Amino acid sequence: MSWTASSSRRVRTRLLSLALSVAFLTTGVATINVVSAQADTVITGVDVSRWDHSKTSAYPAGTPIDWVKVKAAGRSFAIIKASERTNYRNPYFANDYAQAKAAGLVVGAYHFARPALPISTARDQARYFITTVQKVGSFRDQKTFPAVLDLETTGGLSKTDLIAWTQLFLDTTQALTGRKPILYSYDYFIRSTLGNTNQFSSYPLWYARYTTTVPTSSTVPGGWSQWTLWQYSSTTTTNGIIGAGDVNRFNGTTAALLAFADGRKSGYGPPSIPLNPVATPGKAFAQLTWTVPNDNGGVPVNRYRVSIDSGPEVITPTTSFAAVGLAPGVHTYSISAENLAGVGLPATGSFTIDPYDVSTLPAPVVPTMVVSTPSASLGSAYNVVQVKVSRGDTLQAIRNAEVTVAITPELGASRTPRTVYTDAEGIVSVTFRSQVDTAVTVTTTGGAWYSAVTKRNAVRIAPTLTASLSASVVRRKGVVRLAGSTSPLLAGERVYRQLFTGGRWVTKATRVVGATGTYSFTVTTTTTGRKVQRVLLASTSHHLRGVSRTRTLIVR
Repeated sequence: MSWTASSSRRVRTRLLSLALSVAFLTTGVATINVVSAQADTVITGVDVSRWDHSKTSAYPAGTPIDWVKVKAAGRSFAIIKASERTNYRNPYFANDYAQAKAAGLVVGAYHFARPALPISTARDQARYFITTVQKVGSFRDQKTFPAVLDLETTGGLSKTDLIAWTQLFLDTTQALTGRKPILYSYDYFIRSTLGNTNQFSSYPLWYARYTTTVPTSSTVPGGWSQWTLWQYSSTTTTNGIIGAGDVNRFNGTTAALLAFADGRKSGYGPPSIPLNPVATPGKAFAQLTWTVPNDNGGVPVNRYRVSIDSGPEVITPTTSFAAVGLAPGVHTYSISAENLAGVGLPATGSFTIDPYDVSTLPAPVVPTMVVSTPSASLGSAYNVVQVKVSRGDTLQAIRNAEVTVAITPELGASRTPRTVYTDAEGIVSVTFRSQVDTAVTVTTTGGAWYSAVTKRNAVRIAPTLTASLSASVVRRKGVVRLAGSTSPLLAGERVYRQLFTGGRWVTKATRVVGATGTYSFTVTTTTTGRKVQRVLLASTSHHLRGVSRTRTLIVR
């Protein structure tokens, strides 16, 4: 499954909330992390279709996937295309589904939607899909995902009809399987084509957005508070599958994955109310604690949402929360448990802050800041600095923490520093482009409860090189031009034209990058055949090695 779309960029405004804007206790220590898209331990898997079975001379009918190798490569699940319309079944589905399951992977199946009028075609496609899967397996098995609807096209339907068509497909699927299905779609389609409707926010979301930025509560569209699966790449290789393909991440632990994919259960839903809430007031703050709900809804609780005085919610993964900056008087609180199925009903209560002398408050604490950036990043893509701000004791997110990110390339002009504010998950991201190594400086603005802290790190960059041939097919003893460009900042550096021959890349010529960043090679052809070429820029103290895409010349 694949898509092409431009992702929208949110413009965030600063929210002012005294109780929750800075969630520090004067005795606590906060941590500020600049994190990459993948945490240290993440659960990943693949999704495949017939396009992942490349035809070769050895396998003219399509190369089989080695699912044992896929499992050994660290993938935990596989979702396989089963059907499309009511007249197409993936010819590799049955074999892939059975072998992936035998290899120990959690398995799933998806139907590529072809919306059409009348709306009843949704019911027909759902029945065809479920029948296709049930020929080889059951949605009621252990280690089996619910059914998946892959929604990427409109079929010419209006927004209203498309929403109705989708709802009928989901309703029919749930009735036939006894499990709430998963909805797959991409960011632009949800926001624009579906009008950012929240009608489907109670269904697990498989969110497609190819970025290094981990989706958060403030960036996921369509009324969802979090994603269940995130398709973050369509160009990642996995041992056992020929070529690059889709890779996805599950939003939770291995235990949560197995619970979510346990078809033996009747289903899942939001958790029940958190138990035994206790508020312990202090000087301008209160410590809230509670215990886990009696009913987790069938899939583990992965976080809680806390609100003070009906203010903005803040997310915490633990059963403890520190509310700070509180004025004397009565305050209310609300605590809701959340899992991948949604947010449960809240536990509520109140507490009283006694009068206090502001001058007697302890001095602000010094936060701990850890900056980790990718070791290398392509200049052609947006590079992402993602900042997560949380308390060191309760691990709760710090909402509306003011963070300034300064980007300073080693060559060329510095970027204007950007001041941004963290969301309900304590996360904010800043993107930038650079063709040379870049320094990143992250600063928190000091407040009443914590001091300003600055940390610096560097990102190594692989510059972008373009390359194009003046002709792709020529006769022997012909002449073509291989031309391209890179950043003008690299003027004066050498680029190399390389030919792939004898199983390796061989340098055939070199040129100096011009003042405008351009270069050109004259290629004289003397023998027939396929000539695969590329342009290479060697690494320096200012950047990593850069390589263009390959270009193939056919000489007849």
